[in-house]
Amino acid sequence: MSNRCVVVAVIRPREGQIGAVREHLQAVIPAVHGESGCEFYALHEGTDDTLVFVEAWDSREQWLQHMEGPAVREITERLEGLLAAPTEVHEVYGVPVGELEKGLIPTAAASR
Repeated sequence: MSNRCVVVAVIRPREGQIGAVREHLQAVIPAVHGESGCEFYALHEGTDDTLVFVEAWDSREQWLQHMEGPAVREITERLEGLLAAPTEVHEVYGVPVGELEKGLIPTAAASR
């Protein structure tokens, strides 16, 4: 198992609010990209009107610092009343199998 912390966060906007939620999330992405340990932090839109963050952090400790930091506080404040359900957060760790390049999300160092 990898020490690298990968997180998938599923956000379910209230009906008719996906545009507003997307804009609020996009506004904090640059700040998160500058956080210590952030390797990957990307917003995706599902076919079912969900928004999904896929994140990779150097360590669980750095992800936990992010979760207690200003960007997450800002997201929480901005999304007040706009969500249909609480955000689902899945914290996972890679189990390398097969070819390394295809078995794990690449690290920032590997992509340089």
